[in-house]
Amino acid sequence: MKSRLGKFGSRFAFEFFIETMHGQIVKGLRKYLAGIQPDAIPGMVRKSLFPPLEKLDFTAISDNVEHFEKVSLVRLMELVAEARPDLATAIQDRGMPGAKYIAKLRLHLLDQLKHPEKELAKSTEYETKEEMARATCDSCNKSWVIPKNEVSKIGECPFL
Repeated sequence: MKSRLGKFGSRFAFEFFIETMHGQIVKGLRKYLAGIQPDAIPGMVRKSLFPPLEKLDFTAISDNVEHFEKVSLVRLMELVAEARPDLATAIQDRGMPGAKYIAKLRLHLLDQLKHPEKELAKSTEYETKEEMARATCDSCNKSWVIPKNEVSKIGECPFL
C-alpha cells in the first residue's frame, strides 16, 4: 500500500509539474519546432524524420522519465497543436501515417530521455534548408514560422 501511495504521489507531482510548467513546455516545443514548415511534414512523416533534438532541453523532466512515458499521444499532439497549430494540422492531414508519426516522435523523445548519453542517428533528424523567422499578427496575436527572406512579403494573417 505504501508503495502504491508513493507512486501515486509521484505521478500526481509530475502531473502538477506538467500543468504548472504548461506555458514553458509549449514555449520549448515552439522553439524545438521553429525550423519546420508545414509543407515539410509530408516528407518528414514518410521518411520518419524528426526535428533535431539539440534545441530541446530535457533537464526539467529527466528525473521523471517513468511518468513521462505515461504522457499520451493525444496529450503530446495537444501540446504540439498549441505550440505550432500549422504543424499539427499538417500532421493530422496525413491521416493514419501522421498518427504513426506522432507515436514514433514520442518514442524518439523517450529514447533520448532514457539514454541521453547515446548518440542519436543523424539519419532521423530533419534539416531545415533556410533560416526561419517568427511572425506575429498584430490583430489576433497568433504567430507562425516563415522563411526569413519572405518576411517582407507578408500581406495578411493566415489565421484570419
